[in-house]
Amino acid sequence: MSLLEARNSYKPFEYPWAYDFWKRQQQIHWLPEEVPLGEDCRDWAQKLSDHERNLLTQIFRFFTQADIEVQNCYHENYGRVFKPTEVKMMLTAFSNMETVHVAAYSHLLDTIGMPESEYSAFLEYEEMAAKVDYIHQFGVDSDEDIARTLAMFGGFTEGLQLFASFAMLMNFPRFNKMKGMGQIVSWSVRDESLHCEGITKLFHAFCAERGCLTKSVKEDIIDCCQKVVRLEDAFIDLAFEMGPVPGMTAKEIKRYIRYIADWRLGQLGLPAIYMVEDHPLPWLAPLLNGVEHANFFETRATEYSKASTRGDWGQVWDSFDSRKKKIIGIEPIAENDGMDMFEQAGVAAE
Repeated sequence: MSLLEARNSYKPFEYPWAYDFWKRQQQIHWLPEEVPLGEDCRDWAQKLSDHERNLLTQIFRFFTQADIEVQNCYHENYGRVFKPTEVKMMLTAFSNMETVHVAAYSHLLDTIGMPESEYSAFLEYEEMAAKVDYIHQFGVDSDEDIARTLAMFGGFTEGLQLFASFAMLMNFPRFNKMKGMGQIVSWSVRDESLHCEGITKLFHAFCAERGCLTKSVKEDIIDCCQKVVRLEDAFIDLAFEMGPVPGMTAKEIKRYIRYIADWRLGQLGLPAIYMVEDHPLPWLAPLLNGVEHANFFETRATEYSKASTRGDWGQVWDSFDSRKKKIIGIEPIAENDGMDMFEQAGVAAE
C-alpha cells in the first residue's frame, strides 16, 4: 500500500494522521457571512489614507487569485495522484477551505465597493503576473515533481507568500482599522497553518515511501524558496509604491518573509539560508491571539464554538525561535521538533 494506490475498503487507515487533519479542518470551519464588515466600509471611506488604500488595493488585487491557484493545486495536481481515502479526505477538506477563503476575500472586496474588473487586474502588473506564472510551472508527472510541488505549495505558497500578505493586512487592525478584514485574516492564518502542517507531513511521508528526496531535489526546493522570496520582494515593493504606512515598512515585511522562509525550510528538513533570528514583527502574534471582532448590531449572538481555539499564540513565536536555534546548531533538536510552530504552542482546534 502506498500514497499512490487506492484501497478497496475505508478502513483500516494506512495514514491515520491524514484523517486527523481532515477532522481538525472540519472543527474550525467558518463562512464569510459570519464576519461583520460594516465598520470596514466606514474605515475604507473615512479612516484610511491614500497610502493605506493603495497598499490594500494592491494586496487585494492578488489575494483572491492566490487562493484560487492554491485550490487548483489541490484539485488538479494532488487529486490526480494521491489515492488513499483518508488522504483524499484531508486534501479535499483543505481544498474546500480555500474556496471559503476565496469567497471571504471576494465578500470583503464587494462590501467595500471594489469593481469586478479588479479581479483580473493582477494580470496588468508584472509583479503579480510573475507569481502566477511561476506557480504554473509545478506539476505531478514524476515522483520528483510531486516532491517539489508539495514543498512549493505547502511550504512557500501557503506557507510564505500568503503569510507576507497576512502580515501586511494585520497591521491595520492594530490601529483599530479594518477589523472585519483582520478577523478574516486571522481565521485564514489558522487554516493555512493547518494546511502547511498537513502538506509537510504528506511531503515527508511521500519522500520516505518513494525515496525521491535526492540531493538534486533538495537543491531545487531551496532554489524554489529563494525564487519565491525574490518574487515576494517585488510584490512588496509594489504594495509600498507610495511609501511606508503607519506601523510598517517594506523593509520589515521583507525581513519577515525571510524569517518565515527559514522556518518552512526547517519544516521540510532543509537548512536555513537567511538566518533572521528574531521575529521582525513582534506586534503580529498578539493580534492573531486577540478576541474575535464583532459588532452587536450587525452579527448574531455566537461564541463561534466550532472555531474556538486552545493554546497561546504568544508561544508560537517562542517555539519558532527555539526551533531556529536548533536548526543552526545552537541547541540540540528535540523529538517533537517536526511539529508546526503553531501546534507546538498548542494553537489548534478544540
